[in-house]
Amino acid sequence: MNPENLILISRVFRDPDPKLVSKRLSELDRQQRKQLSESIFDIQKRVYNTILEPSIGETYRKIHSNMMRMFFSQIYHINENLRSDPEKWQSELKKLRQIDLFYETSDFDLLNVAENIQQLDLKAGVAFLTQYEEVTGVYLLKDPANVFEFNSQVPVIARSGIFGDDACATGEPESAMTVKPVSDCKALFIPREKFVRLIRSVPGLQERVFQTVVERAKQGSIRAEEHRKLTLEILDNIGQGSFSINVAGEIGENYTSIAAKYLGTETLAGVPFADLAFRDDRSKLRNYYRALHMLFSGTAFNHTVVLDLLPKEVRIKDRDFKLHYSFVQDGAGHVMSVFIRMEDITLKRELARKEEAEKAVTGKMQSNVGGFMDMLEDVENSLRKTKDFGSKYWTDKNQPEHEVVNEMLRTLHGSKGLSGQFELKRLKSVIHQFEDFFLNVEKVGIENCSTEFEELLNQFNQEFEFASSFKENLGQGIIKILNGVSFDHGEFKSMEKMALDGDLEGLRSLIFSRNRTPAARITSNWKNDSLRLAQKLSKEVEIEFDIDESLMISKSLAKSLNINLGHLYRNCIDHGIESPEQRESAGKNKTGKIDIQIEKSQDQLIIRIADDGRGIDNQKISEIALENPNLDQNQVKEIIENEVYWRLLFLPGFSSAERVTELSGRGVGMDAVMQTVRSLEGEIDLRSESGKGTEIIITIPFDKT
Repeated sequence: MNPENLILISRVFRDPDPKLVSKRLSELDRQQRKQLSESIFDIQKRVYNTILEPSIGETYRKIHSNMMRMFFSQIYHINENLRSDPEKWQSELKKLRQIDLFYETSDFDLLNVAENIQQLDLKAGVAFLTQYEEVTGVYLLKDPANVFEFNSQVPVIARSGIFGDDACATGEPESAMTVKPVSDCKALFIPREKFVRLIRSVPGLQERVFQTVVERAKQGSIRAEEHRKLTLEILDNIGQGSFSINVAGEIGENYTSIAAKYLGTETLAGVPFADLAFRDDRSKLRNYYRALHMLFSGTAFNHTVVLDLLPKEVRIKDRDFKLHYSFVQDGAGHVMSVFIRMEDITLKRELARKEEAEKAVTGKMQSNVGGFMDMLEDVENSLRKTKDFGSKYWTDKNQPEHEVVNEMLRTLHGSKGLSGQFELKRLKSVIHQFEDFFLNVEKVGIENCSTEFEELLNQFNQEFEFASSFKENLGQGIIKILNGVSFDHGEFKSMEKMALDGDLEGLRSLIFSRNRTPAARITSNWKNDSLRLAQKLSKEVEIEFDIDESLMISKSLAKSLNINLGHLYRNCIDHGIESPEQRESAGKNKTGKIDIQIEKSQDQLIIRIADDGRGIDNQKISEIALENPNLDQNQVKEIIENEVYWRLLFLPGFSSAERVTELSGRGVGMDAVMQTVRSLEGEIDLRSESGKGTEIIITIPFDKT
């Protein structure tokens, strides 16, 4: 020991009276007091070690050395920092206390954290974390940032708080997300190695970080049921697909033959379970290895919380399995192995899906019974025309005329849209396949079509019967009223009197009144369908209606316009309204707007459908039309020369979609609109301004309504 330190000890403690010791201590400067403390602590080790067994003494010397470093290096260093600039460090403490992760952390630990923090300036829209790239540390933001996954252009969430902690805490080198600040802001940054050292050294901090990672990855999912202990798990589930996995995620030697059958591999030992179950799902794969890292990390925390991070279900070779997890711990509470039991829920899931599908159809039907009946009538008409086509053309392989094919496409396209409105997905799918069939007939000739027409027709018939079965929930009384063939007793008496009195005009008015419906029926179910389509396309849309409530039109016209004009609002959503990101970058509200107005003006029925989307690119649609060999190029050139470019959109076979989907790409929808309006001796006008939107105005003589 340093002689100077021995002199200090003898000077302070030459008389052990506490008051005198305190007085002598106050006479020493700070450095002398520090030296005295270190020396006394060292003497205490030397004295105490004399009463310990050698094997225990070695352990004690290591503990004492660590405590020495903590007390006289780290604590003293942090204390000196605080004394040198108390206002600065108190401000840093206050700043860190606002972060949820640190709200329970001591002042000493927080000051230790603050020493390792850098302040950064972040720019709006510039990523500070990029998916699949290295994570160099942890970022702390008070301002919101957009989180993107799998190269999506649409953020999954906007939040503030801590970022990069999941990768650093679970040992992953790369980021699982891309994060961009919503606006220019400041961030606190802790380098990766310092963050890992901090969360391991600060009591409770590692568990809080793991808890945050788990809760974020669960994204609000409901916590699974408590897992059974291993012995109960094995006893209860003999004969099921069970196996163990080790720290590397590999399947152990003990697994059941059914597990091998489920996973499609004869020998499972040493095979990574994730390669068989999750390799095509990055999110599940990432969470699976995160959870294993946490479970086998040797950290004492609630392991059942981490089990919630493990994927609960998996689909392998067209079968659905529910995964049940349990684990074995040693005496210290450390996880030794994890057991997985696979439960085949394929049949249960199929029944649940069928029940859910039927509920969806019933709900849609009950919210719009009249529209549902119109849909069935329209689909029945499409089915009848398809059967007629088969008798006339398919049986003897007679090539149909171009207009016959176009008429079939228009008919089917309308039915497909209507069936989609009522969640009849299988019916919609088979109609979509028939559209493919008719396009192929036009392209390669009916004699070269390999599609089994009869098989498709049989499916069409079955799905129509399934859709029709929902009418059983309505009752014949409601159906008759909806079909306009029900008159009450008083109305029959009135009709009888009018007939006897020769009041043919009154009789005509009463009968015709049964065939009238509010003009609002034209837009029946448009709002629900538009919201469904917008969600499918990851767009935000608001649709508003302005319809004269007193305006009445024929039921048949309302039904026809409902079916065929529906292509217009779908086109607005698919092609007109931009994505939320595109709209915001263009200075627009991220929610697109569609306005629909129906009114009577003089002797005309006026229908306006307008959106505030991107508008029509005249040059683009001209180029598409000129390159389309299925269009009448003389007609295309005439339209372009007259600069009425929008008329190209209504040509049969024109489509601006880059690929065919169930929503667009056939070049049929707008043609169906034009044919419907022309059949009513009406007119279509279109006005569009690039970047501001499009308005379509349809005018129909009122005597046709």
